[in-house]
Amino acid sequence: MKRNRLLAVLAVSALVLAACTSDSDTTTTTASDSTTTVGETTTTEGGSSGEKVVIIGTTDSIANLDPADAYAVHDWEIIRNTGMALTKFVPGGIEVQPGIAESWEPNEDGTVYTFTLRDDVKFGDGTDLTAELYVRHLNRMLNLSGTGSGGVAGALGTPYIACVTPGAEEGQCDEWGVKALDERTVEITLTGAYAYFPQLVATAAYVPSHPSFPEDSLVEIPTEFPYYGVGPWILESYTPGEQSVFVQNPHFFGDKPKVDRIIVRYYSEASQLVAALAGGDIDIAWRSVTEPQLLETLDGTDGVVSAVVPGGGIRYFIMNHNLEPTDDLLVRQAIAASIDRDEIVDRAFGGNAEPLYSMVPPGFLGANEAFDDKYQAPNLDMARDLLEEAGYSEDNPLQLQIDYPPNRYGGVVQDAIAIVKEQLEATGMIEVETVATEWATYLGEQINGSYAMGFLGWFFDFPDSSNYVEPWLYSGGLGSGVTTQDNEPTPNFTTPEMIELNQQAATELDLDARAALYEQIQELWAEDVVTIPLWFEPERIFYRDYITGDSSYDNEETLNIGATTEFNWVVLDTNK
Repeated sequence: MKRNRLLAVLAVSALVLAACTSDSDTTTTTASDSTTTVGETTTTEGGSSGEKVVIIGTTDSIANLDPADAYAVHDWEIIRNTGMALTKFVPGGIEVQPGIAESWEPNEDGTVYTFTLRDDVKFGDGTDLTAELYVRHLNRMLNLSGTGSGGVAGALGTPYIACVTPGAEEGQCDEWGVKALDERTVEITLTGAYAYFPQLVATAAYVPSHPSFPEDSLVEIPTEFPYYGVGPWILESYTPGEQSVFVQNPHFFGDKPKVDRIIVRYYSEASQLVAALAGGDIDIAWRSVTEPQLLETLDGTDGVVSAVVPGGGIRYFIMNHNLEPTDDLLVRQAIAASIDRDEIVDRAFGGNAEPLYSMVPPGFLGANEAFDDKYQAPNLDMARDLLEEAGYSEDNPLQLQIDYPPNRYGGVVQDAIAIVKEQLEATGMIEVETVATEWATYLGEQINGSYAMGFLGWFFDFPDSSNYVEPWLYSGGLGSGVTTQDNEPTPNFTTPEMIELNQQAATELDLDARAALYEQIQELWAEDVVTIPLWFEPERIFYRDYITGDSSYDNEETLNIGATTEFNWVVLDTNK
């Protein structure tokens, strides 16, 4: 069963590597009259008659809107639409194109990049973006690393940007390798030659924060609105748990959006989201619809288009190497040996997901099945032997707590966690308590290392194998604790050589050699159980058939959702 599923995963992942130039998998049902009011906003706060409005529904929530710290999909979705980074991905592809930088050039050995900013970039309040202001943002991001909940600098900043003047205290940096050479030129000095650096600076961490953001503290969620960036949209208002409202940025240098206003409405349950779309209360439902019965409901709703977003996301457990009981390698390995991914996929998803045996998903360089090769899970005999060696027995069972966010990735996650609990307790030597915590609290606690075993999802920051490895190896590892904030291996990290291998892979230009390095890293990863990959889940979007993506984009059928997540949509003539 696993091998057959893997073929399907390869087909999905190949869309990412092929730059998604072909039509995505979409299914259009028969059109029918909709009750959604498009073009009028009489029931929407801040709207006016005649505006073209698109309402998107989601079970996501905002955790952090400071580009110097935010590190969640919905936060990045907002930051990328209200702002823009140095580069940006070609919609539907993995190539980068100019963003707020009109050009860039590495030096001869690839360790210094020079970016030339456009001369017409303005924040939504009319403030000009200068090289000095951009460097200010980079310093905020680097200096405030680890002070908030996001951890973005430790994953996408400090491992790459050189500290040219170390501070007096260990881990402190008095001067980073970022400087403004003139009003429009930014120079960035790196810790090594990273071939994917132009992709990395397309992430939300490299979107400039407004100069009103303080240098010595994070803003996280602003208390005053509008929220200004340099992108096509302004966040006009935000009501926690209810909605976010976006209007066009009159100072945006690029093409204006095709609609006047975007409203994001927040739902606590996927079933509420599906009912809202089916009933015509919203135009788009994005993410977190994973339950088989809900998918059937939408597939059978007239006037609704169902699309699979190229790439998809992975789901996994982070194993904290510094908290009991997962600080014990034998315990981590016993847990890995107990988990039956096929059963999770069949029972929780009705087969609508794929088992995952490596953090690097199929289709990316270095993907393999390291966890299957090592554990052949479920292997309860191996698990029991490991637990016995660790000092546990049926009379003295391992007490294990699994923490997870209940609605972040759809209601199906609760079912999956319950199945994992059954599988672990089937050893007869583990007793499991599951604890659900809402996302706004959960994310910070997970990244700060509060959970021994926590559940998370991952959608790549940029489409490269390195981005499925480095976030869990550097600066605390998003809660894995395998390294310190200074990237020194912690005592319970049994295979620290994978950091050295990763550094080699990051700068290796030969693709075959690079793939071999990532394969070796994944084998060591399974040995150490840094994380436990669980399943590969295609990202789905559902929308009413009077909504489409911009026809100039390669993936208009999936509404430009992907690495870009742009609110660049078109409302077709609905005779309303």
